[in-house]
Amino acid sequence: MYHRQRMRRAAQTYMKMRGQHGRGGYRRRRPLDHGDLRLLILALIQEEPRHGYDLMNEIEQRTGGTYKPSPGVMYPALSVLEDQGFVKAKKVEGKRVFNLTEQGEAELEEHADTLAKIEERLESLANPEAELHPADIRSASRRLRHTLFKTVTETWPDTSSYEEIVEILNQARADIVKAASKKAN
Repeated sequence: MYHRQRMRRAAQTYMKMRGQHGRGGYRRRRPLDHGDLRLLILALIQEEPRHGYDLMNEIEQRTGGTYKPSPGVMYPALSVLEDQGFVKAKKVEGKRVFNLTEQGEAELEEHADTLAKIEERLESLANPEAELHPADIRSASRRLRHTLFKTVTETWPDTSSYEEIVEILNQARADIVKAASKKAN
């Protein structure tokens, strides 16, 4: 009986943090709203012609490693943009590289305000020090993931600090398990 009550209480706390009770609480925002990826892809292609894999990596980099669209999202989006006439693909070194068309440029101009909001949101994702809900474990893990991603990409190919990073992560894991077991007792 006691175990069920503890599990129910933990689930209620989690639901409240996620904002699913409708009484306030914290709700995590998706990295991109519906249709935002389309505009972001166009903006990145406007900067320079790109292929799908390059676009996925650039988005991951601009979000500090917190969001990377999957190939199952990216390539269909590129196909739709091509069908709509916003981008045109050509083969370069065996890869389909996309260029922006005049229609694509017009689309970006028409949605410049929305694009500015998207870029602002991406900047906030990349900024690990942003004000976040203090009880949100996902926020803390996002900040940690961002720091780890930034550190690893900036020091690559020098892997001399990787052993120390692994030790720190293993110690953090042990501390989390220890703290959780204290609360359980």
